[in-house]
Amino acid sequence: MIDMRDIGVCVLAGDLASEELPMIAAQALAEGLDSPSLRELAGLSRGEYREARELLDQVVDELGLHQLPDEDQAVWEAASSCARRMVSGAISPVDGAHALAAYAGSLGFPEPLATFAFLADLWEDNAAERAQLEQDMVREAGAMLRDMGD
Repeated sequence: MIDMRDIGVCVLAGDLASEELPMIAAQALAEGLDSPSLRELAGLSRGEYREARELLDQVVDELGLHQLPDEDQAVWEAASSCARRMVSGAISPVDGAHALAAYAGSLGFPEPLATFAFLADLWEDNAAERAQLEQDMVREAGAMLRDMGD
C-alpha cells in the first residue's frame, strides 16, 4: 500500500517529481486510502505541480501520518532508507553509493555521506578493486546506520 508520508519524503528529497503526485494519489485512492485532499490531489493535472505539492501536506495531516520533515531531514531519511536497502542487499552497493553521493551533494557533503562519493569514484576508476570497494560500501552503510541509531 502506498505510504503518502514516504511519497512526501521522496518529493522533498528530490527523488520524485511533484508532477507525479496526482497519479500516485489516484493509485492511493484505488488502494483504499481516502481523504478530501487526497481526492483533490488525484484530480489535478501534471501541470498543477505547485498545487500538488501544497496539497501533499494536507493529505499527510488528514491521513493522520507524521508531519513531513523539512527538506534536509527528508534527504537524511531518504539516505537512511537507501543505506538500509544496501545493507539488506535490495540494491547493489554501487547503486546505493551513487545515490548516497547524490544525497551528500544536496546536503553539502556531510561526513557520513561524503564517504560514499569517494567510494563511488574509486569504484568507477578501479575495476580490479570493485569487489572490495563494494564490501566497503556496505560496511560504511551499516556503520552510518548504527551511528544514526537506525
